Amino acid sequence: MDKKELKKELENYEIQMTSAERSKAYFNGERVDHLPFNIMSLDVVYGMNMGYSLKETDNVDNLIKIIERRSKEYKIYGISEGLNLRAMGYCLGSTGIFPENDIDHVDHYLMEDELNMDLLELPDPYTNELLKKKLEKARKLREHFPDHPISTFVAGPISTAVAIRPISKLLRDLRKNPDGVKELIDFCVKANMAWARAFKDEFGPVKLMIADPVSCDDILSPKQIKEFSYPYLKNLITSLYELNGIKPDLHICGHTKRQWEDLKEFDIESFSVDNCHNLSECKDKIEDKLSLMGNVPPVDVMRNGSIDDVIESVKICIKKGADCKHGYICATGCGTGPGTPKENIDAFVYAVRKYSKDAKLGEMPEAIYQ
Repeated sequence: MDKKELKKELENYEIQMTSAERSKAYFNGERVDHLPFNIMSLDVVYGMNMGYSLKETDNVDNLIKIIERRSKEYKIYGISEGLNLRAMGYCLGSTGIFPENDIDHVDHYLMEDELNMDLLELPDPYTNELLKKKLEKARKLREHFPDHPISTFVAGPISTAVAIRPISKLLRDLRKNPDGVKELIDFCVKANMAWARAFKDEFGPVKLMIADPVSCDDILSPKQIKEFSYPYLKNLITSLYELNGIKPDLHICGHTKRQWEDLKEFDIESFSVDNCHNLSECKDKIEDKLSLMGNVPPVDVMRNGSIDDVIESVKICIKKGADCKHGYICATGCGTGPGTPKENIDAFVYAVRKYSKDAKLGEMPEAIYQ
């Protein structure tokens, strides 16, 4: 299918609900026009297809224009502002490089030389320069889009820590200075909760996403996960749930199969599984407690694939995940990267509308067989 054919095909599937309406109805057990979906980092890639650089998509005035256009085109309603994997590190004293069209990265860590807790002071979101700007940005978005649900996001505790202390040195510290690492990770829980409390004070109870790539099986051993990740991640999740009365969602990049049973002990609503895993295997392990999210490959398919590749990948994910007992959100397996073409975003939306038509929680849509 080419771009012209895709545009014509999309016209056959009228949008009947906003994304917020659809999600609420679906998780209440009602039949909806199609499955809820989530193209992670959509505003960045959509904005870049409008002609903005990656850095320019972070400007609030540009972001307002992006949200206005994608809301009108896809009826995707929602605004979000939060802390990416490195943001808390920057708040606390690490410094970064912010390319025009690529992901930011830390160039100097606050604890480059040693794990020294005396260097840290719990940030106040109302006085910390970076956090204060983020709250101001969120206020402007809320003022401009009062009808959109607002959400936020943070990094997991150990993933926050590696923006303060280089990951190679932190992994060494797990053996040589385990108590120091635990003190640092516990601090990261408190720092993220300071942000979450300020966000709730500003906007009321909100949905929250946690991204925790360092907690994957590729980086930490099962013993290290149990000792340095699990208790702190669980503490953060429980604290967020108690704060908002809304269960957060969790995404862990990379392999996580050894952890699927343990995830069910967390107060999360949905687990977002990386595209390195078979979606149906994860569903079978977690569906008795959790909803499932994922896992169209963001690089091989969304950025580098063809329109037909995207459609086929979405279709496969629906076949594997749509009948999850606690619900399924068709999503990318991680953040959608810079350079993703607009037609592949359209192809994702088209495939969800066509192949999950008349979706209902726990059921396989009949449309998938057509």
